[in-house]
Amino acid sequence: MKFVFRSLLKSPGFTTIALLTLALGIGVNTAMFGLVNTLLFKAAPYPDAERLVRIFRTSPQSQTWPHSAAELVDLRAQAGSLERFTYFRWHTFSFAEPGQPAERIAGLAVAADFFKTLGVQPALGRSFSAEELTPGKDQVIVLSHGLWQRRFGGDPTIVGRTLRIDGQDVTVIGVMPAGVEYPMLWGRIDAWRPLALTTEQLQNRGNHYLNALGRLRTTTSLRQAQAEFDTIAARWAKDFPDVSSGAGLRLVVLHESTMDQVGRSLSLTVMGLAGFVLLIACANLANLQLARTASRAREYAIRAALGASRRRLIGELLLESVVLSLAGGALGFVLAQWVNDFLGRQIRIGDELGLAISLDLPVFVFALLVSLAAGLLFGVLPAWTASRADVNATLKQQGRGSTGDRSQHRLRHGLIVAEVALALSLLAAAGFFVRGVQRFSGLDMGWNRAGVLTATLNLPDSNYGKDDQKRAFYPQALERLAALPGVEHAALSSSLPIWGYNSSRDVVPEGRPLPPPSAVPLAYYVAVTADFFRVLEVPLVQGHDFSTNVRADNPRVAIVNETLARQFWPGENPIGKRIGSSDPDNKEWWEVIGVVRDVGFAGSLSAPDTRLQVYVPLVQEPWNYLSIALKFSDSAAATATSTAMANSLRQAIAGIDPDLPAYNIRTIEQAIERIARNILLANQLLVGFALLGLLLAAIGLYGVISNLVVQRTPEFGIRIALGAQARDVLWLVLGKGAQLAALGTALGLLGSFVLLRLFAAVIPALPGQDYLLLAGTVVLLLAVALFACWIPARRATRVNPLEALRAE
Repeated sequence: MKFVFRSLLKSPGFTTIALLTLALGIGVNTAMFGLVNTLLFKAAPYPDAERLVRIFRTSPQSQTWPHSAAELVDLRAQAGSLERFTYFRWHTFSFAEPGQPAERIAGLAVAADFFKTLGVQPALGRSFSAEELTPGKDQVIVLSHGLWQRRFGGDPTIVGRTLRIDGQDVTVIGVMPAGVEYPMLWGRIDAWRPLALTTEQLQNRGNHYLNALGRLRTTTSLRQAQAEFDTIAARWAKDFPDVSSGAGLRLVVLHESTMDQVGRSLSLTVMGLAGFVLLIACANLANLQLARTASRAREYAIRAALGASRRRLIGELLLESVVLSLAGGALGFVLAQWVNDFLGRQIRIGDELGLAISLDLPVFVFALLVSLAAGLLFGVLPAWTASRADVNATLKQQGRGSTGDRSQHRLRHGLIVAEVALALSLLAAAGFFVRGVQRFSGLDMGWNRAGVLTATLNLPDSNYGKDDQKRAFYPQALERLAALPGVEHAALSSSLPIWGYNSSRDVVPEGRPLPPPSAVPLAYYVAVTADFFRVLEVPLVQGHDFSTNVRADNPRVAIVNETLARQFWPGENPIGKRIGSSDPDNKEWWEVIGVVRDVGFAGSLSAPDTRLQVYVPLVQEPWNYLSIALKFSDSAAATATSTAMANSLRQAIAGIDPDLPAYNIRTIEQAIERIARNILLANQLLVGFALLGLLLAAIGLYGVISNLVVQRTPEFGIRIALGAQARDVLWLVLGKGAQLAALGTALGLLGSFVLLRLFAAVIPALPGQDYLLLAGTVVLLLAVALFACWIPARRATRVNPLEALRAE
């Protein structure tokens, strides 16, 4: 160790460059592992969290469907592998204080044993009782620690206080401790209320809207529980073929259910590409070590002649590399902390900005292992090369050292080719993703999002539990919203095509044989008011739009998209045809009165569950959860982004019901920007990795060509003395660099195609490969490589023949 430190201190330039290079490579990878560990691998903040599982209903269209209440009743009775079982649904509550406008608080409606399943207890008061899950007895609420501190100043007497929630007087019965919220899964949670279900709801197997959560028994593994749930699903398919045929049940450890497949795949891909940066850094350091060992060849030969074994020489050189990598890893860990602090402030989780990315013990162990691996990776080749040198030949050499034999030159050149190939792959992957996201944002989604202001309403069951109450609200809201300044059209709908339509069900055409239950088509069902298509400017292809006079007791009508019309009635006129459910107990048919263009989801890179879309009048299918969409004229479009307009919208709704808050008020462009924030952050990370890889590759190429110039200085002196022109020497040096860059580019193109296919598989919604962009990437890489070679080549042209030959 003493010898290693003395040796490194003798080469301060090499040591400094090596430490900085390692700090960048290891720091970037440690930061990415810390991020991925937080997002994908870190256990939920509950006792024995590895035993907590989410239970999903599966189908050919999706692996993450919710459940019906009747199915959950069955699971509670039949799932012997679970120690506890509960269910919940995301919910929004309105909170009104005297003299203040109502505001929205986010929360969950949960079963009585929800907190016991998680293994947590209230910090104050108690949780829900089974009796409080009965409709009419559910006027209680449990507050989160955050809401308790933020709105009530941590008042210890809050338990027993009455709050105005969803237009009702509700009693606070408890406050949960900090940390229970777990935003990675639930998003922002302000409160919990009992999920009170009626007898009719508990017997309904077809309405899937509830989420299931369980705690495995200590004696049961996840695989054993999954086998039991497979048996239950098979039993359901046999007993209830109309709703359960083709469906399954899937268990996922709780923390693994926090991110969809696209987000999971993208996170792992970004981390994998960060590894390319470390590989380029290691190749660079291996080149530096090879040059250094070549200059110390006589030292190693003398030591070998004095009795040092090959194992001793390799061991000391490897130790030197490992010491460097550990020191660089320590610097990288500090850099990773800074990077993750920055990233944590940029990441959006749900509606909240900010994520705590902790560099805990697993991240520290990762950094340590990566540091050791990097030291061995860039140290083993130089150590092996130095140990196999010919002692006699080396000792016979005169001068200050050796420049290495042909095998060393080939090895160094091979490392440069690998660096260029990795750099090109990184550049291509980053370019494909960045350009793909740009092209996706510019795709024609079948509707116009410009000049549209959106908001969300949630009509509480306490005041809008009956369909007639909801139907009475809709025209009042539309009248007030349409009267706002600058508004051309106003619409209400059950969802908007930003992230995705939030309701789907099976659909079949009338008069056709029913397909097997597992093959029944699935369609998005969207309940809308008459001006929905005018607000979003969705073109009507055939038929006509909904009438403003349509009533609940009128014959059922629907508008479908082009894909559904082509699939159900190829070559036929769909107007006048009817669609319905495959459920034999639901013989209600909807007459098709119009066909509109297919609508894409502007804020989602995930593949949709189905391409079929059905729109029905909101008055004929009333919803509590509503999206507001207001279309502004071109001259008034800027008004949509103003605070005054947001306040006017809130006041318009409060004028109908003061207990009803309008929230998530933003333009569609702002909504998409919020959703896409993390995607844009991934863009920036990939671009950063690509530029860092390009810089390291250019530095490596510069170093090799510079070393080449030093080795061949006498040769260049002779050439110039014999009449060679400066441009001849310039092209001689540039040619060698261009040869290495071209070989690396050829290999990098193969790697690029592999990465592009990987991205296309991970995120199928991204537009296809852009070969023009790939060509531009190749040109950029070659330009940077040639510039890196030009600097030492230019130095070679200035060699003084007399000085070069005199030195020789």
